[in-house]
Amino acid sequence: MAIRTWHYGKVVMVWIWGSVVVGLMLTDFTGGPVSTAPITHLLELATALVILITLSAVTWHWLGGKE
Repeated sequence: MAIRTWHYGKVVMVWIWGSVVVGLMLTDFTGGPVSTAPITHLLELATALVILITLSAVTWHWLGGKE
């Protein structure tokens, strides 16, 4: 199914799940000092950014079909 034909509820649902995952990652990210596990902190931050950028791209693509 093409993203452009999605009901707005699907986009909202994807954003909610993505926000929960990113929130959990950032909670762990801010929970301890970077010096204890720098690679883990880097991966958590990078993954959170990738998720948010991907969700933004999906939303941009979805809104492109609404014009």
